[in-house]
Amino acid sequence: MLGTIARWGGRLDAALSFAELAFIGLAMAFPSLLLFVNVVLRYVFLAPISWAEELSIYVIIWIVFVGGSAIVRRRGHLAIDLLPKALPPPARRSLMIVVLMASLGFFAVFCYYSGLHTLRVQASGQVTPNMLAPMWLTYLAMPVGSVLMFLRTAQLLWRVIMDEAAAGQVPHFYE
Repeated sequence: MLGTIARWGGRLDAALSFAELAFIGLAMAFPSLLLFVNVVLRYVFLAPISWAEELSIYVIIWIVFVGGSAIVRRRGHLAIDLLPKALPPPARRSLMIVVLMASLGFFAVFCYYSGLHTLRVQASGQVTPNMLAPMWLTYLAMPVGSVLMFLRTAQLLWRVIMDEAAAGQVPHFYE
């Protein structure tokens, strides 16, 4: 049973990782290219694209929230590791579980409230200043990103629990 779950988990992890990294890569390339073209149009042809900067800002917002998930997966967020390194391995593992559970709680609450805010913005009919696109599409990055970060944190918690059970030792998350 656990083997089947692990196989499916591995496949889903690989698919989600590919989707995250592909989105981040394309989303980083798009505003760069768009702003380059806009600079050329502005200074060479004196005809800038009025919505280029606005769209670039909104794409960067999506990069931040989807990128947060990719960083959670790689445990790349800033962390103070003085206490975990000072603790013996069993206490370090317990601390890691508590921190991950608190993170899950934070992401769940953040998803809930950012989802409510996104729905309020959608109901208000607010649009972006230049493109006149629905503003809720930009705010949607918050609940989507928090769901992705929740999934990645739950995945990490699962690994902490299963690695210890399988190997009989504490995983080296703080080293």
